Amino acid sequence: MSGHDEPYWLGRASTEQQRLIKQHHLWTKSIGYLLHPSIVKTLPEDARIADIGTGTGIWLSEFSKVSPSTYDLKGYDISSEQFLPAETLPSNVSLEISDFKKPFPKDLHGQFDVVNIRLIIISMGKGVWETTIANLLPLLKPGGAICWTEGNFFVARGFRGASADSTGGHALTRAQTQLNTTLQKRFGFNWPEWSNLYKDAGLVGIEEDVCTERDHRDWVWCCARGTGEFGQREGEGWGGDGGVLECG
Repeated sequence: MSGHDEPYWLGRASTEQQRLIKQHHLWTKSIGYLLHPSIVKTLPEDARIADIGTGTGIWLSEFSKVSPSTYDLKGYDISSEQFLPAETLPSNVSLEISDFKKPFPKDLHGQFDVVNIRLIIISMGKGVWETTIANLLPLLKPGGAICWTEGNFFVARGFRGASADSTGGHALTRAQTQLNTTLQKRFGFNWPEWSNLYKDAGLVGIEEDVCTERDHRDWVWCCARGTGEFGQREGEGWGGDGGVLECG
């Protein structure tokens, strides 16, 4: 087991690995893509993509199947305990240990066309969103994109399943509310104002679109193109508008 500054309180057992994989497929099916098409079409043939909080590495493994083999795909997580076995990964995918709450090594700065992040809200609290995005920006090449996918569980609602003996939606919603309260008290669990978060970080070409999916969850997919830190002008190198679609 690798050292942790903050334990992943959902556990590191094999059952949690399987849950994360199922969760990945559920979200991808709901959203409709792995990486938004407006970003995919701008990537060079030798694109380098970092997946932050990669968990099992399933996003990278699946993205490798639908992208050129010339892409270099790197995954970073605070623990390697849930990584898929190295022998099962595509040849252009590699997984490493790194903590997104701390600055990344300087040899990674300016190396990536895209930084992808999905579902790290369970690790976030007041002030952590800002620190995280500050740690991620140096990873980008000039004109690079940060793509962030999250679910706002503060407004999540439970719905009964198709089976007659499934748990009632009201009970599921009540349980989610109780969990949210615990997370707020123990970890400072909160939901950021995305546009302000990105603007304050110096990002440009920002768009935000929040929607509700068929299964009645509120999804967010967020992407920002270009950073002022790298001297990137809005729209330069991206052929037009920015790129944030918050939803599925």
